[in-house]
Amino acid sequence: MSTTPNPYIPHKPGELITAEDWNAMQGLIKQDIGGQIKQAIGEIKKVDQAGNAGTLEGKNLQQIEDEILTKAFEQLPKRTGYQMIFKRLKKDEEKVIEHKLKACPLVDVYQLDYFEVVCSEDDKRRAAWVNFYLWYANEKRFRDVSGATASPIVVESTDTRNHPYKIKFSDMLYRYNVKYTKDSSLEDVVNDFWTAFFSTPNDQFDEDQYCHSPWFDRCCREKSSVGEIQKNGEWDDLLFQMRPIKTINYPLTATGQPASLPGAPANTPPTQYQFPHNIQISHFDFDTLGVRLLMDPVYSNTWFPDSKIRTKEEKVMLLLKV
Repeated sequence: MSTTPNPYIPHKPGELITAEDWNAMQGLIKQDIGGQIKQAIGEIKKVDQAGNAGTLEGKNLQQIEDEILTKAFEQLPKRTGYQMIFKRLKKDEEKVIEHKLKACPLVDVYQLDYFEVVCSEDDKRRAAWVNFYLWYANEKRFRDVSGATASPIVVESTDTRNHPYKIKFSDMLYRYNVKYTKDSSLEDVVNDFWTAFFSTPNDQFDEDQYCHSPWFDRCCREKSSVGEIQKNGEWDDLLFQMRPIKTINYPLTATGQPASLPGAPANTPPTQYQFPHNIQISHFDFDTLGVRLLMDPVYSNTWFPDSKIRTKEEKVMLLLKV
């Protein structure tokens, strides 16, 4: 089938083209072009982007600048010898960390506190004490559906007594170099994150020490993609929570009450004010250091029905800086 368009004014070979033909042909050309443009405009079904001509993927110049600066600031710690490392310490067991900083870094130690949440997996919910948690900002209260209790379990964001612990999940993905696209499923992104988070130099934590909320389980069941979550405006509402705690330890009196803290309860156990619990840091050379727990760990600032949690191990966050 020929793709050659029909002539505006047909002529046979050898025939003269008159002035009248030439003028008429110009008019027909203009008329044809105008008709095609009108038809193309009429066939446009999506004009949303017309209002976003000054944006990139819906972001204006200021938003793009802020995003670039945020990423630059996140890169700075990586370029200045800063490391954040998570370890599980048992009494008299030394953990050797190869930091490769070519110096003896300053080391600061924070205890990782347990906190109560609702974990969800395969549509099964359970109350749990964890060290790390993925949750959705609009989740306010859950109930333990095991039948053991009907009392509400409160997510940290509703606790007005203390400032909430929360980090954007997207910031954690960037920090641990987890790659994803708009087509990636949330389930795959979550799995890739935990794999990266518990990679060397971090320790692998037991499965009962981290989990995600029912919102994540529902989203994963529905195979929601990153693009869909972003389109719904929920991407920045996905949060990561941990609770690193450091205390200034005052000397104790013979009764176990801190001498410098008048008014503390008389029955306050001495261990309430004795953490982190004698953690020793050793610099072996300019590339490695050791961390050793010198006494049994005691998580005394939260009550645990299971005493094994109190004595099993000390979870810590180490900050290294040169």
